[in-house]
Amino acid sequence: MAGNSRLFDPRGLGPPPPKGHYWRVLQPWAYALVGLLVVAIVLALFYPAWKRGENTKIMAEMVQRELDQKKQELAELQDEAGRLRDDPYTVERMSRDTLGLARPGEVIFKFQPYRTNATAPSDTKRAPRGSEAMRKP
Repeated sequence: MAGNSRLFDPRGLGPPPPKGHYWRVLQPWAYALVGLLVVAIVLALFYPAWKRGENTKIMAEMVQRELDQKKQELAELQDEAGRLRDDPYTVERMSRDTLGLARPGEVIFKFQPYRTNATAPSDTKRAPRGSEAMRKP
């Protein structure tokens, strides 16, 4: 029955392990630990430079968007300057609107802006309570 035991087989024990057996077991673990340490050091050295590069990319994108907006604004202003230079109707309209100028013999009427009928929050009436709200007129 001892020969059929799968739980304990004294034949597999053999002679005691030779000296240095523990180093053969620990050696792969030590190499893995040293490798991880080297990777961690490399990452620690290059992470700040990588982060600066990412921030530079973000800033470049922001500056590019702002540049595109300014180019569009410049194109609009150049278009308006061209209209002011070439179109007398545009010049007349802008001088009337912004400077308040008129032709000789014209009368300019200026009106005060209308007051609105909007109520202030303090002017609103309170809703009746309880039975008053349920009562029909």
